[in-house]
Amino acid sequence: MVTSPRHRTGLQMAYFRTWHDEACDPAKPNRFGDIPADVDVAFVFPDFTPPQNRFWSVLREEYVPELHERGTAVVRTCDIGLLLDEDFPDTDAGHRALAQKLIEELVLEHGLDGLDVDMERRLEPVQAARAAGVFHALSEQLGPRSGTEQLLIYDTNLGGDEQVFRETASAFDYVLVQSYGRGVDTLQGTWESFAGQIDPAQYLIGFSFYEEFDLNRWDDTSEPFESSRAAAFTDWQMDGATKGGVFSYAIDRDGAAFLDDEITRTDYTWTRRIGERLRAADAR
Repeated sequence: MVTSPRHRTGLQMAYFRTWHDEACDPAKPNRFGDIPADVDVAFVFPDFTPPQNRFWSVLREEYVPELHERGTAVVRTCDIGLLLDEDFPDTDAGHRALAQKLIEELVLEHGLDGLDVDMERRLEPVQAARAAGVFHALSEQLGPRSGTEQLLIYDTNLGGDEQVFRETASAFDYVLVQSYGRGVDTLQGTWESFAGQIDPAQYLIGFSFYEEFDLNRWDDTSEPFESSRAAAFTDWQMDGATKGGVFSYAIDRDGAAFLDDEITRTDYTWTRRIGERLRAADAR
């Protein structure tokens, strides 16, 4: 385990799609373990990677130690739906039992540094209350209330007015807002929906590298770097305060040109440039 990056600004975080790792699919050219030290938190984004896949043993035995040696924390991402498992009763005891299962299976089994929950849909009030109960149970072992180094992170494409978040804001180390394709002039308004519930230093905004055959076409990372949305997001700060940092989705596509659908090896050029930009800003 590495020292938690709590209470720091100028952070860079990144999501790596595990089905694009060579241990998962030998035809793929990139390794999760090669993510550079510019990344403070690397997310295991595990779609299309079944439990029996070789990736999971390589993650624990090779990638996590390699990234820890560079000072990078490794965190598992899961969907909010896992917190709504109806096999567990909607009671305090049921919430604790489900939280324990998630921690054991998603974090401890792979030697990871925490859990990131992806919240991309609004829940009905009963579901929201159930999810909030599980978040509170998770916070006994993960996050700033736990007394441990283990991280609990909330990532979303919604605002801070969502019921689950309002009921659990103090449970999270960081809030990551998926700002893919958004104009910089929209960022302040989204932040204001979270303001007062978390500190500015807990707040990160994110861009996306171009995913192959992606119909969204965010175009966040077209050259030249200096005029890209990724660079603008790195520089942006909310009025009168400093955000926690910036994150990227699909870091395994770092350097892929817009609309280029060929899967190629990355040298993490954009990630390194963003790291340099963050360090330069921090030094000022």
